[in-house]
Amino acid sequence: MKKTLIAGVVLVVVLGGGFLFLNASTNGIAGFYLWSALGGRVQAANVAVNGTTIHVETFGDAESARRPVLVLHGGTAFLETMHAQITLLADDRLVIAPDSRAHGRSGDVDGVALTYDLMAEDMTALLDHLAIEEVDIVGWSDGGNIGLIMAMTVPERVGRLVMYGSNAHYSAVDSALIDRDPDSETWASVKSFYDSVAPEPAHWPVALGKIIDMWATRPTLEMAQLADVGSPVLVMAGEFDSIDEAHTRAMAAALPNAELVIVPGQDHFAPLMAPETVNPHIEVFLN
Repeated sequence: MKKTLIAGVVLVVVLGGGFLFLNASTNGIAGFYLWSALGGRVQAANVAVNGTTIHVETFGDAESARRPVLVLHGGTAFLETMHAQITLLADDRLVIAPDSRAHGRSGDVDGVALTYDLMAEDMTALLDHLAIEEVDIVGWSDGGNIGLIMAMTVPERVGRLVMYGSNAHYSAVDSALIDRDPDSETWASVKSFYDSVAPEPAHWPVALGKIIDMWATRPTLEMAQLADVGSPVLVMAGEFDSIDEAHTRAMAAALPNAELVIVPGQDHFAPLMAPETVNPHIEVFLN
């Protein structure tokens, strides 16, 4: 009996240690899956909207009286990369987390270019499908760009907007530094996930090409246009972000109702890699 008990304790320790290692090596995504399975996730579905299929998952309190939050990931990524923000906000809100068009488990349309305007239309159509009138938006990088377009084109649908590492104009990013080789080591971890979940894994080179073409040519907003944004906006970026800091500061200055936070010591990937430096600002702003 004693040996059996000892063996059981050893097994628990080994499995627990293995899970902790897996969770650390996936930047917390393994723990997010466990949290989702234990009741954090409300629903997952593939929804036909705007000529394609968008994968969307909802989390948290579906009966909350508070405004739902639309959480939007960055370019080449997937909803899991926003897990720290999803779990933060799901305590007392309904959180809507999609994979953007041509990303993750969502579909794409051959011959149709990827644009922030098109993806903003996707998100508006998704909200229509879910019968949700108004949301707050938390967007990282491209997700923030999509949120900004929504705040400009469908202002009645956007309450508060958080943007981290986002840009109003493509010139804020040095596109010459972007690796266009879909098989390079740069994209290895992203490609591995895409291969495991995408409806058509062989579509990866096309999807990546569309994303990089978009980065090189869009968005094309002028700072003067941001004066039309009525929503309160939290403009965030890392001290060492890949978005030019002068551009980030100019966006915050051009938006009529904006707060600016430059996160000390962090780069473009802080929402996933160092959420403890980002989430407190999001929580205060949305509350």
